[in-house]
Amino acid sequence: MNHSSDAHKRNSWISSIATRWHLWAGIAISVAMLLFFYRQLEPGELKTLLAEANYVYLIPAIALYFVGVYFRAYRWQYLLAPMRRFPVRRLYPVVIVGYTANNLLPMRLGELVRSYHLARQENFSASSALGSVAVERVFDGLTLVAVVAVAAPWLLLMGIFSDGAGVSQSTAIVLAVAVGAVFGGFLLFFTLLAAWSGFASLIERFLILLPAKLQAPALRFFRSFVSALGILSSPRKHLMLVLLSLPVWLGEGSVYFLVSYSFDIGSYYDSMLAYVLVIALLTATSNLATGIPSAVGGIGPFEVVAQQTLIALGVGATVAGAYSVFVHLVALWLPVNIAGLAIIVVILLKQSLSLKQLLGAPADESDELVDGRPAANSSPAGGAP
Repeated sequence: MNHSSDAHKRNSWISSIATRWHLWAGIAISVAMLLFFYRQLEPGELKTLLAEANYVYLIPAIALYFVGVYFRAYRWQYLLAPMRRFPVRRLYPVVIVGYTANNLLPMRLGELVRSYHLARQENFSASSALGSVAVERVFDGLTLVAVVAVAAPWLLLMGIFSDGAGVSQSTAIVLAVAVGAVFGGFLLFFTLLAAWSGFASLIERFLILLPAKLQAPALRFFRSFVSALGILSSPRKHLMLVLLSLPVWLGEGSVYFLVSYSFDIGSYYDSMLAYVLVIALLTATSNLATGIPSAVGGIGPFEVVAQQTLIALGVGATVAGAYSVFVHLVALWLPVNIAGLAIIVVILLKQSLSLKQLLGAPADESDELVDGRPAANSSPAGGAP
């Protein structure tokens, strides 16, 4: 009997590992990319670069990163406004916790953590919060694709791309069109759900085909999710979201720009315009790369894409590698993780919660409907920022 029980536990453990194929796939991608990245570095030159870098620029870079997070919280407030108006000061720490979870958990699970955390903290609908985060991500993607569409041709006309980057240019064009089509498709899909009730009804007919046990929760989740897309109901609101996305990425691009001074990246270019366009393109490509499944925090895809972008733009492989690792792990990854973990500790101590309770789904994740509307709409409104 004991042997049978042990065998059952062993089989359950093996089954659990096997069903997490996406986690192992992410780890494999990260390891493969980091190996490719490391092979292009010259250890001696790397050691010299890190020893001679001017790290004074890191302080204002980190400060600007958190300014950019404020603009993310402000944009999220706008996205959530049709359901409830939250003060930016309450959304700001939730965004930081979400980004910390994104950096420490695989497969960008921080988006779920942020939605669940807001739901728990504010008695709000988790699926509505997730819908607003989905819209946010679509506009981030479209903004970055637009930056690539402007910066890459301009740099090509200026002759900045290295002579051996012809294949890279062709590949980049194909990828940019493909990524733009994906984000554009999501935006069209979300806009149709928000502006055309008949389209949402059509999707609901497909949900009715689900097994009986899943129909009711799936419909509740879908309706609550769609309620978060109301912000896309007019062209004016689309334009407002585009405008609100600009300071977000200007803030993050400024981090890249300041850190690049630490490694004297500007010395590779004759004009400030070329330098700024290079940093803009680098910001876009490296952030788009974090959408590639990886172990945690985009580690691997970020470094490889950032390094290869700079190599294509004439920067030496080891300089590009040292800069890519530093801007990602030291300027972007570490500070928000420290801030996020500090916020989590304070919340755990104040509210006597476990980490699982804080970062997991709320106890009542049914998103009950009140008078035909998602529960998110039935809560009292918050204050102004």
